[in-house]
Amino acid sequence: MYSMHYQIETKYWRRQVPNIHDESHNETPTKTDLVETKNEFHHELPIEARKEAFQHFASILDVLYTGLHKTQTTDKQARIDLQQYLDSGNGIEYLSKYPDKKYKINSIDMYNRIEIYMVVNGVKTAIHGIRYLDYVDRLDYDLLEDLQGLVLEYNTYTKNNYSTAGYETNVDFTTVGGKKETFIKTPVNWNELVSDYAGLELIS
Repeated sequence: MYSMHYQIETKYWRRQVPNIHDESHNETPTKTDLVETKNEFHHELPIEARKEAFQHFASILDVLYTGLHKTQTTDKQARIDLQQYLDSGNGIEYLSKYPDKKYKINSIDMYNRIEIYMVVNGVKTAIHGIRYLDYVDRLDYDLLEDLQGLVLEYNTYTKNNYSTAGYETNVDFTTVGGKKETFIKTPVNWNELVSDYAGLELIS
């Protein structure tokens, strides 16, 4: 039997956690410092379940921003601001003589995220989320995974004659190695991303 719904999974720090590299104390982050939740959204019209999922996602961000004593502006800025909940600062950075080649090994935070999934017959596909980032001044490459999920989601709606009227967007990704795509809107400003990274082969 065919089934489709949406799901939000979260994993983030509920407070500032101890830095394991700080020799002035012997505390370490524990599982009790983490918030981990899963919520499902079902409706006979998938677009309505999707709307409920994104509304719940927005409410989570509202709560987190209240803790920061800030006002949310854009999705792009939220990916920076909310690292306070996603990045414990416990990553180990590896450096080289090339500044742009540095990278982090972070087993503690690498799965921290607030993510929306489309679930079809038990198979999850990420379509939107805010995640732990090694460096906030670099491209969040998981956005490209979300884009693949959004294209799959739109094709799923089309194949099953589910309505997307009023929720579609069209974006031209040719300048970053892709093609013109139609999918259902999310808070991401995809045209800005294309403009920022024009000339790079982000999509193959």
